[in-house]
Amino acid sequence: MCAVGATCETEVREPATVAHAPVEVAPPVRTAAPPLDTAVPIAAEGGPFWEPDPTGQHAVAILRNDAPNEHYAAMDMATCEAELTKRKVPFAVADPTQGVLAPVRLRGALTGGVTIHSLLPASQREKAAMEIFDCRLVLALDDFSNALSKRGVTEMIHLSAYRSRANNGCTPKYDGKQHCGALAVDIAEFRRKDGSTLNVQRDFHGKIGQPTCPQRPNELWSIVCDAADRATFNVMLTPNYNAQHFNHVHVEVTPDAGWMLVH
Repeated sequence: MCAVGATCETEVREPATVAHAPVEVAPPVRTAAPPLDTAVPIAAEGGPFWEPDPTGQHAVAILRNDAPNEHYAAMDMATCEAELTKRKVPFAVADPTQGVLAPVRLRGALTGGVTIHSLLPASQREKAAMEIFDCRLVLALDDFSNALSKRGVTEMIHLSAYRSRANNGCTPKYDGKQHCGALAVDIAEFRRKDGSTLNVQRDFHGKIGQPTCPQRPNELWSIVCDAADRATFNVMLTPNYNAQHFNHVHVEVTPDAGWMLVH
C-alpha cells in the first residue's frame, strides 16, 4: 500500500509482455565433470567454463569454480552494490520489491557503453516494475555489454526484467529467482551505433529443439554462445527452446545453481 500522495509503481500501465510459463530446470544429467573443490582457486589453470550438451536439452555442470555467473549469484546486496559502484555503473537503489534481494534501477549506460531498457517512454520507465533488476544480474549484463560493444552494439531492448509470480515471473519452486527475483531479463533486440539492428524474432533463424551451441550460423547465435563461453549467465534461452521464446533471448543469473542451461 502507498502513502497518501505518493506515486506507486503499480500506477504505471506497462505494455503487455511475454509472460510465458516460468522455466523449470532439471539438474545436470551429465557426470563427466568432477565435483568442484571451491576451496582451491583454479583461475590460473584456465580451461572452459562449460561443455555444451550435444542435444541442447539439458543443464550442464559449470566446470570451473571461478565462473563469473556463480561469483555474482553468491553476492549479498552490499557486496554487489559496492562492485557496481567500483565499476562506475550508474544505478539507483529501487524501492523494496517482493522477492528481489537487491533491487536497482539503471540510470545510464553500462561500462561497455550499452544501455538496456524496455520500449516504455523514459518517463514511465522511472516507475515501471519491469525495469527493476537485481544488482547481481546487472553485473552479468555489464560483462555482456563489454562483449557487445565490440560488435558495435549500443542498446539492448528488453520485454521485461522483474515480473511477479502472478505475472508468470516464476513458480513457487523458484521464488526469489528468475523474473520474480529480477534475476532474468528477456532481450528482444540489439541496436548498433550505425543504426542497424539485430531483432531476435526476425534474425535468429532457429528451430525449436535445435541445439544452440556450439554452432554459430549467424551473429545472434554467436552473441549467445560467446556469452555462454564466458559463463556470463546461468541460463540463456533462445527461439530454439520453445514457441514462447520466439521473439527474445532470456538471460538469467541463478543463485546456488552450479550449472548452465543454454538452448
